[in-house]
Amino acid sequence: MIQRLFKVGFLKTALRILLVLVAVFALCSPLMFWPAEEAGLSGTQLAQATVTIPSPVVVTATLAPPETTAPSTTVSTAAQPSTTTTTTEPVLSATVAAVGDVLPHVPIMRGAYNPAAKVYDFRPLFAAVAPYISRADYAVANLESKVAGEDFGYSGYPLFNCPTSIAYALRSIGFDLMATANNHTFDFGWEGIVATLENLERFGLAHVGTYRSLEERRKPFVVDVRGIKVAFLNYTSWLNGFIVPRDRQSYAVNMLDVDQVAEDAMAARMEGAEIVIAMLHYGVEYERVPSQEQTKISEEILSRGVDVVLGAHPHVVQPIAHLFDFSSWRVNDKYVVYSMGNFASAQRWRYSDSGIIVYVELRKQGQRAYVAGISYLPVYVQRSTVTYPPQYRVLPVLPGYAPISDLPLTREDTERMTQVWEELRDMLYRPDEGIQPLDPSVLGL
Repeated sequence: MIQRLFKVGFLKTALRILLVLVAVFALCSPLMFWPAEEAGLSGTQLAQATVTIPSPVVVTATLAPPETTAPSTTVSTAAQPSTTTTTTEPVLSATVAAVGDVLPHVPIMRGAYNPAAKVYDFRPLFAAVAPYISRADYAVANLESKVAGEDFGYSGYPLFNCPTSIAYALRSIGFDLMATANNHTFDFGWEGIVATLENLERFGLAHVGTYRSLEERRKPFVVDVRGIKVAFLNYTSWLNGFIVPRDRQSYAVNMLDVDQVAEDAMAARMEGAEIVIAMLHYGVEYERVPSQEQTKISEEILSRGVDVVLGAHPHVVQPIAHLFDFSSWRVNDKYVVYSMGNFASAQRWRYSDSGIIVYVELRKQGQRAYVAGISYLPVYVQRSTVTYPPQYRVLPVLPGYAPISDLPLTREDTERMTQVWEELRDMLYRPDEGIQPLDPSVLGL
């Protein structure tokens, strides 16, 4: 039995060896029987062939003095393929924050009055959102009221004039620029415009949209925001029936005209602007959907030199649209925020008691500057009756976050803030298009 198994195993092994030899012979036979003239080089030719080997590259470094212990640094290596080091341009980034209507109605002014000191102090109104403004690289607001001074009298609707201390409060929380072209621009005539601009400058706030001279109007407003040059334009669709004096029509206030916006955008580019942001006062009040006129004007402006449109006037938030423009052999991202809603007002009905802070994310690499996306932070205007007159506070709205307010939050406040977040999430949230809520950590919060 053992002998039989041995024989079977021996035969299997022999068979495997035979198959291997056959396979090797089959593979090698073309080379063995290939004609010499077709096989490339014969044995004699191979013996006479010359192989060129690259000469070694010697890199010699300066040797250390003999008394040191530094080892020899002479290195001999074979030649290596040359490598090219590509230097990547650093990416610059900047964030521009923008808010909608700053419209201090009479109840807000009353709440800001300190009878003991006999002054109006608006800083508590904005204290809770101050970090979300001051941490941006540049901040702008739509100032709908005049700040012409006490001599003009303080008043609300329909003719707005607020104490100049609101300019101080806005500057103290981080705002840099006020857009002053809106339907209330001429509430106190030409004198109101001039006084407002002078008071804004007194508190360190820049302005765009209304001007005191043609020379001032023709100078593009371009600022350097962390290495990116940004131009700001501002226009209004109407003036509540007021007529600009004929001798000042060319400069007193920017009226919304597509051709004029395109011309101003080109002038800003010639001044060095790399990004152009247009703040437009347009649309239908209290409508949560942009009108056909808004859509048409915005799309045309974005196709003629403007990168971002920031809308105001409806007093409610409207959608954000992401558009594309093809120029200079490149697809450019463009954005329009049809309405940022109210930032500070006494309007209490649904949708008008809130708004958004818009964050325009800018990038620049090499010679190319572009808009990387839009983020937003909902805000809610709290009205507290703990004291009389009622006090108002602008509060940030974030899920699971109780804002710090010096006034107690009621159940109605917290429920409404939750509702505001849900309303704006459903309307605005489109991360695939670069439109999403603010991540506070981006601002270091």
